[in-house]
Amino acid sequence: MELEADCGRCSGLCCVAPAFARSADFAISKPARTPCPNLAVPAPGEPAPCTIHATLPERGFPGCVTFDCFGAGQRVTAWADWREAPDEAFAAFDVLRALHEVLWYLAEPVPVLADERSALSGRVAALGPEADVGAVRAEAGELLGRVSDEVLGPDARSMARADLVGKDLRARRMRDVSLRGALLMGADLRGVDLGRADLLGTDLRGADLRGAALDDVLFLTNPQVTSARGDAATRLPARVHRPAHWGS
Repeated sequence: MELEADCGRCSGLCCVAPAFARSADFAISKPARTPCPNLAVPAPGEPAPCTIHATLPERGFPGCVTFDCFGAGQRVTAWADWREAPDEAFAAFDVLRALHEVLWYLAEPVPVLADERSALSGRVAALGPEADVGAVRAEAGELLGRVSDEVLGPDARSMARADLVGKDLRARRMRDVSLRGALLMGADLRGVDLGRADLLGTDLRGADLRGAALDDVLFLTNPQVTSARGDAATRLPARVHRPAHWGS
């Protein structure tokens, strides 16, 4: 199962299906199931590229840069093009994107509960647009919680769902901490070693990760990294891409 977006094989679903409001993330407002005016919409069967993809942040669309369909876009496009079958395509995209995100987390490269995660991944991968996303997330969340508990150990500190917005965390012990669902927007983590910290659902928008060590953290995604600030010295897990604007 592909868990990385391939925009060249997609019909631009992420530029059509979601609604967005004018804000710091989007320069304009757009209703759901309506093409963004920056999307080129050729004939069905052809890719639908963004005409300002190379300059999205500069043009006021950083929210587009941080969005990731986890490969659901090309999967849906292969059998339902929204330009010909909009209801089927949009409904499928909403469900499959959520399922693909679950699959990303289940594929975390640690040996803990590997057999259980593999079994659940197989069942999730076999699901289609009729799947109960809430039930899948609940089952996966329970399993991923056990993975985190086992990796971090019984004495691990928890800062889950903590409000750390704008905080200077450089002098705090952040290694092997549960930061699940925590708010770290604009937080200063320069040079911090996060060890095996659990970052599932952690909001890293604008967080300063320059020189930070995140190569061993749990459940980090490309959108989280793209929304943060980093540099060539920031260490990332092998399966997470270094954003181009961080430097090489």
